[in-house]
Amino acid sequence: MKKVMMYLLACSSMLISSMAFADSPHEFSGNVALSTDYVYRGQSQTGNDPSISGGLDYAHSSGFYLGTWASNVNFPDNVTSEIDVYGGYGGEIGGSGISYDLGILYYIYPGTPTNVDNNFIEGSLGLGYSFTDDFSVGATFRATPDWQGSTGEGYNYEGSFEYSLPADFAISASVGHQTVDENATWGSPDWTYYSVGLSKTLFGAFDASIAYVGSDLSKAECFGGVNICEDRAVFTISSSW
Repeated sequence: MKKVMMYLLACSSMLISSMAFADSPHEFSGNVALSTDYVYRGQSQTGNDPSISGGLDYAHSSGFYLGTWASNVNFPDNVTSEIDVYGGYGGEIGGSGISYDLGILYYIYPGTPTNVDNNFIEGSLGLGYSFTDDFSVGATFRATPDWQGSTGEGYNYEGSFEYSLPADFAISASVGHQTVDENATWGSPDWTYYSVGLSKTLFGAFDASIAYVGSDLSKAECFGGVNICEDRAVFTISSSW
């Protein structure tokens, strides 16, 4: 998904705010969210069921950051949780409106049987541009030497935009494409996924969003006929501090 990660350019359903100590270069933040589904690159990770997730992040004024995020999942072999650990470096180039992020993320699935290799590591490079304070676009490239399930190299290309509206509303959209080296072992062809969402800040403490998400995989192409790749609406309410 996942998921809230401190990639500066990644499209996320949760908006992270930070808690800074006065005159300190260190910032700490946290987030928690309840969603009707956990959809990662167009595929449900919870078997179309709700998810609860949360994360903790540290950022330094230099641009360096570290964090972790966790959610429930519903995988074969009774794998029921995901923990992500990530770090990187990002910032803005002067006052140009151009931002960048270089990160690495390790996906961990506790309880995975020893004969299954769900865990994998992924690096990312993101670039963004803010046309105005209200309108920004981004593009991210991600790569892994061995995609989930030991299915070979995987590459991801994603573009996104976000536009702020009056009354604390915002609209966002993203489209991406994921490749996997060993498609037969993975269970599906390479796929394109998409998301269009509307969010609103409530009472200054919560964010509510609804997004239409999906992929171009048919049910027959989706892991032998399961329905986790189909289009759906996902509602999320989150809080951050």
